[in-house]
Amino acid sequence: MEEKEEAGVMDERIYVALGREIANNKSNLAWVLDNCQGNKICIVLVHRPPQMIPVLGTKFDAATVDEELVRAYREKQKAKTDKILDEYLRICLRKGVQAEKLCVEMNSIEKGIVQMISENKVRKFIMGAASDKHFSTKMEDLRSKKAIFVCQQASATCHIRFTCKGYLIHTREARMDEVRALSALLSDFQRLVTSQSSANLDQDSGGSKRKSEHAEGEEEERTSRTSSSRSASTLSYFGGSEASSSVSVMEEISNRSSPPSLPCSGMGLGMITFLINSTKLWQRLAIQNHKHCE
Repeated sequence: MEEKEEAGVMDERIYVALGREIANNKSNLAWVLDNCQGNKICIVLVHRPPQMIPVLGTKFDAATVDEELVRAYREKQKAKTDKILDEYLRICLRKGVQAEKLCVEMNSIEKGIVQMISENKVRKFIMGAASDKHFSTKMEDLRSKKAIFVCQQASATCHIRFTCKGYLIHTREARMDEVRALSALLSDFQRLVTSQSSANLDQDSGGSKRKSEHAEGEEEERTSRTSSSRSASTLSYFGGSEASSSVSVMEEISNRSSPPSLPCSGMGLGMITFLINSTKLWQRLAIQNHKHCE
């Protein structure tokens, strides 16, 4: 049942990230079309809005150029990106595959990919492990900083394959067990918060009663101290030094403050257990991410 529910919210398309240079990305796209037959494919290209705007043969920072000029130039560059995506779709169509396109606008390519995976709940993703010039038959690890970033930061529910020059180089498996465990922890946290809120309401309703009892206790304590002082004065007057010492000891004991409370004394056992388990889970996920991307 859980798998069916997850399939309902997760996108079963295979998302493929390609670059602006079509010639340098054809081999990776060919690998996708040969190895992912029967799957829906979505071509992804991250478009970075230009920050340098050409004016009269010289480029200026976009912040120093007229807004209309910036907008016009960026729209022109965005149109070029759309044409590149359309060319990738034509390549797919020639192979008998009807693909979709997705343009992601962000200044950082790797961050744009990670955000796209999260927002679209992508379960299957393919991107380059490095540029073709870095390829070798012994290549087994990721060479691209972008690929390493995506491998480490992308959602754990996404199965990612990294290719180079038409070869599969590295695979990062989806880790559904850890995700389910985290979901269970979050459910426990919500339950604990709800229970704590109910307990706080009960405490508030009994607050006035406790304040009254506390005030009465302070009054009794002041009365007791006054009586002890009078008794001590009387005993001292009649030479009762031992009795006076006993009274002093009793006063010292009564004036001792209660031991300091522990930092987590206000937390219930359930909340403490939740914090410990969630910390262990995050540590395990971080270690696995590191191992997968080495």
